[in-house]
Amino acid sequence: MRRKDLIMILVSALIILLILGYYFLYNIYEIKVEVNPSQLYADVNSKVEIKVIPINALGSKAIFRYTESEFEIIEGKELVEVETIDKKNSLMKIKSKGIEGKVGIKIINKHSLFPQYVEILILPLRV
Repeated sequence: MRRKDLIMILVSALIILLILGYYFLYNIYEIKVEVNPSQLYADVNSKVEIKVIPINALGSKAIFRYTESEFEIIEGKELVEVETIDKKNSLMKIKSKGIEGKVGIKIINKHSLFPQYVEILILPLRV
């Protein structure tokens, strides 16, 4: 093969790899909501962190991407106190006020067709 042909084949392969990398690794196909820990306790020191993670075509976190989300407490507003809302990085931290109940949070994101809804139970104190 001539040198010119080899360069054309390598450039073509590189372009194909870049396009596939964009569509499979970089492009956001859906979002996943992570709640850590999954419930609160009726204690003023109990905290929960809610993160919205962009997912690529392979089912893992999309590389070099973040997504903006809006959080709205629909149910149980009086049961929790919002510590942090970071719309840019899709992060919300809430803290229990020490009352048992259920908190419902609606998450609106441009990469999801419908709003996500997260329920967090506030359980009685462990003895």
